[in-house]
Amino acid sequence: MKAVQLGRPSRKDHQIPEDDNLFGWTVFILLLCGFAVVCWIGTFYVFSHPEEPFAYQILAKLKKLDPPRRFELTAAPSGEFLSGDKLLERFGTLTASQLNDQSNGLLRSYLRNYDHQNGRVPYVTGKFTILDAYPLSDSKFFSSGVVVIAQSVDTPTVYLEHIFPADKEHLASMQRILVTGLGIELRRSYDLSAVVHVSSIGGSGFQLDPPKVLNVKAGLPLVSQNQLRESEQRYAEYRKATGEQQGTTVASAEKAKSNGSAALVPVARALPVSTPTTPPMPKAGAKPSATPPVQVAAASPIPAARTPPTPGPSALTAANQPLQPFLTASPTPGTTGRVGFWQTYRPGQMPRGRLVDVDHTSEFVDRGIGNETLYLRGDFTVTAARENRAVLRPRQSLADRVFNRGNARIIVEYPQGLPTPREGESFQRGAERPFQILDIRKGTDGEVNIYVREVTTGE
Repeated sequence: MKAVQLGRPSRKDHQIPEDDNLFGWTVFILLLCGFAVVCWIGTFYVFSHPEEPFAYQILAKLKKLDPPRRFELTAAPSGEFLSGDKLLERFGTLTASQLNDQSNGLLRSYLRNYDHQNGRVPYVTGKFTILDAYPLSDSKFFSSGVVVIAQSVDTPTVYLEHIFPADKEHLASMQRILVTGLGIELRRSYDLSAVVHVSSIGGSGFQLDPPKVLNVKAGLPLVSQNQLRESEQRYAEYRKATGEQQGTTVASAEKAKSNGSAALVPVARALPVSTPTTPPMPKAGAKPSATPPVQVAAASPIPAARTPPTPGPSALTAANQPLQPFLTASPTPGTTGRVGFWQTYRPGQMPRGRLVDVDHTSEFVDRGIGNETLYLRGDFTVTAARENRAVLRPRQSLADRVFNRGNARIIVEYPQGLPTPREGESFQRGAERPFQILDIRKGTDGEVNIYVREVTTGE
């Protein structure tokens, strides 16, 4: 007989099930580690980039950013004071990405109240003219106050967006004072206007590249006679709207054809267009590319006045002369021996450009003036004059003569209808009536020659 024991477990071995969630736990732990790394990097980015809107909101809610401080004049951060020309020199040659990096760094320093500031803070100085003023609202970067758009008096290509933050009860009085045309002067002795943003308001420019394929079958010229008439009509309407004398018409071009005048056309057998007897249609100068006037804020480009036609690769007088490049600089500007025509302007109304003194022209001797519009100011004495040209010398002080500063020869060309100064006459040209610089070269005698022309009237 078998003895059976009741109530006692069987002696069969029970296998313990293996843990099949080990892989899942490993993935979960790795995800937690990754999340911790992302949080650490994100925290570092938020604290180091308060200029980003998302980062600023987080820091403001956590009260990790102090509101903008009012600095005492003697306790303000150390900085450098930049006038209009210095601002253009500092920021004018930067690319869009470089300007963006500069702006982010300037705003970052401002939001941190210049705590742990690296380098000196740029402050704006100089004279500016208010173009317009706008009240601030809650939807703007600053919630109350007035923002002013002002233009530099000495460097017209520099525009200033000056912010005057104040309580709303002062808004009415600020709008009465900050009106269009008001001149403001920022001085380093008691005005501390820090730069927090820099941008370019000029266009992106363009670059010329040779075509990969030519459609020779289409032939030249590219502009039809109808397009020529339309362009002249359009320009005549523009001149009429601006109160200036109307340009030439197609009839003058056809009359020139019968007279056999030289034609400024790309092929030999195109319809000739004569040298007009009134100011011709403007073109963007003899320059292969346009560079945007850059700010601190740069001005929009304005069509430059056209220089008179001079014998060169673009003036074809023979019927079978080979095609040559259009955009070539004349060897000696202003010395063609003919009285030229170009557009002139009232004082202060010429196209925007950079204003320089004779002392600052030496930097352009080697690299040239490029695409930049330059104007020359200073005190001059006429040493020679004939017909429509004059040779000027800058008036020098004793120190200038000792250190050989500002020693240059200025060759001026005057358009028909404007008088040429007499020999021995002295005069001054400032920001309202400067000369436009065409070229700067060093002569064989080692002296700097500055070729300029008159672009303003005496009215």
